[in-house]
Amino acid sequence: MMTSLVTENDVGICRYLNSDNKGFKGRIKERYSDFNVTEIGLDGHQVSLVSQNDPKEETEKEQNKVPDVYEDLSEEVKKLISVQDFQNILKVVKGESDKHDINVEKMSKADRKAIHDICKIFNLESNTQTSSSGEKMIEMKKPSADKKVQNRGGINHGERGRSKAEKFLHFSLYKENMGTSELISQLAHSLRTKDKYFSFAGTKDRRGRTLQRVAVSLIKPESIEKAVARFKTEVAVGNYTYHPQGLRLGDLSGNHFEIAIKDVDTEGTRIDQIMNYFKENGFINYFGMQRFGTSEVPTHQIGLKILKRDLNGAVDLILLPREHQSAELKIALTSYAETKDAESAFKSLPYKMKNRIEAKLLNGIKSHHENDKVNAMKFIPSGVKQMYGHAYQSYIWNSLVSKRIEKYGTQVLEGDLVEDKSDKTYKSPGIRINVRKLKASELSDFTIYDIFLPLPGYAITLPDNEMKDFMMEMLKAEDLTLESFRSSIRDYDLPGGYRKILIKAQDVSWEVVKHKSLTDDIIHSKLELSKQTGPLREIGDAEGGMTSLIVRMSLVSSCYATMALREIMRVHTDVSSMKADVEEESEKEDQTANGEDSESSIKHQATNQDEKDANQNGEMSQNGDSKRKLEEKEGGDEEVKKQKVEA
Repeated sequence: MMTSLVTENDVGICRYLNSDNKGFKGRIKERYSDFNVTEIGLDGHQVSLVSQNDPKEETEKEQNKVPDVYEDLSEEVKKLISVQDFQNILKVVKGESDKHDINVEKMSKADRKAIHDICKIFNLESNTQTSSSGEKMIEMKKPSADKKVQNRGGINHGERGRSKAEKFLHFSLYKENMGTSELISQLAHSLRTKDKYFSFAGTKDRRGRTLQRVAVSLIKPESIEKAVARFKTEVAVGNYTYHPQGLRLGDLSGNHFEIAIKDVDTEGTRIDQIMNYFKENGFINYFGMQRFGTSEVPTHQIGLKILKRDLNGAVDLILLPREHQSAELKIALTSYAETKDAESAFKSLPYKMKNRIEAKLLNGIKSHHENDKVNAMKFIPSGVKQMYGHAYQSYIWNSLVSKRIEKYGTQVLEGDLVEDKSDKTYKSPGIRINVRKLKASELSDFTIYDIFLPLPGYAITLPDNEMKDFMMEMLKAEDLTLESFRSSIRDYDLPGGYRKILIKAQDVSWEVVKHKSLTDDIIHSKLELSKQTGPLREIGDAEGGMTSLIVRMSLVSSCYATMALREIMRVHTDVSSMKADVEEESEKEDQTANGEDSESSIKHQATNQDEKDANQNGEMSQNGDSKRKLEEKEGGDEEVKKQKVEA
């Protein structure tokens, strides 16, 4: 039985950027109200929750809003259309030009799809044409005023009266202390439909207050309202609009965070110094601990077994009994470890646990020959299987960037990788960026913020410097090569990807707040703001004896807010370290009772009240819950999107 929890060092998280920052202690996520996340759409605007009007009216309002300056576009959109394209598109929108054509001959299928999606931002029709020279072009023009949307049979299957252009209902979803997938599952059950008819751009934290866009097909807004009204937890919906398509994973440009760090042990002047450095310099773009799980068996170890074609070993790790599991699950897995009787172990689990990853795998093993682990693994959802391989890639990347920062700091090296913006034809399937190697003569033209490090995969370009050697040495130590990441099974096929070494948060601001208690809510929630008619409640108490820091920032998708907080506070974010800090504080509190000194420490555990709230919500509290690991991914799942092979 495994008893030791995974640490930051275990997954390659070893360095800090600000060497002068001595850090400070405080309490992260003391309550779920301390962590607030708002999704940022592809248009660069934060999702709002300000109305529950008729969706057709909201759709018309949304269609009347188009970006009027190039800088308002997201970075993803800017990669596909130039400033000149943008100006020509605006002429079409304003009626000053009949149409605008974009040459897409050298673009991938995914990029052509993205161009069509961009047309929707400007409320333009788009059609793929062939020019007189035989090249593919996408034609953009205003829809005819009297044009009717064609629809086979005139009515969609499902809700009557909805045209093809109105097939999907998009809405804003606000939730508290629930995971995205968990809430969608309950909402689907209440609506008597299936989870698969819902889509969203990215999962949001369970332990927090979050706001994001969700899409569902063939469901009325009134039905959504009635279903939400039956929830016992705080859930709200609004801002309905109709669209011809749903949402895809990665259809966001980032997330905006408002985070309360409670009971900090430092003064305002020092906080200002730390935050100003953070604002100007950013942080190391590590994959956070959520990527690797919080149990004794990190997900990247399972991914390594899969890469080495050792599915028996992967299955054994997934089903390994662990100290930090519920008693029922631990008994079932211990029984399987001793007897290899998957059917008996599966039957021993209560109904409420049949949906766990371990239960699904036991079901797969009992349904096939005991040696047929390939088909047994098919009982695990694709997203979870992909997560294992991505976790190993993330482990290699974290280790690589730690080595880089340790040896070279923020120095740009000859042979480093930068984005190749001159070529819009993606050379590698599943990788949505082209890179090139820096020459010695170019080093002064770039900074560390332009440099990418690769995630291992069979389709990547390696840097032409020591970083390549270090990656290949790590892989060789495990008897792997880059070709080891190629697989005929799509869930295990990993072309690779690229990730920037350092990231600067945007819209960074902070404030120090005085208040009385750890349970004080010192951030206005989006729901509270949406309902506000008079003066907002006052935040904090000038006479309070507790000092807390509120940090606000926007991060691009695939970045981890916990890694930003790690840099600010100079703390370890793994469960083991936080547990040790909590135990240390408990000891000091005991010493204080005996007349000795005490100091505050960082906490990541729930208060008793939050534990009651979690129990009321049916929250799974076991550390080994793989579903929870997926739901706690911050900032969406852009890296997964980048690595998917085109269909």
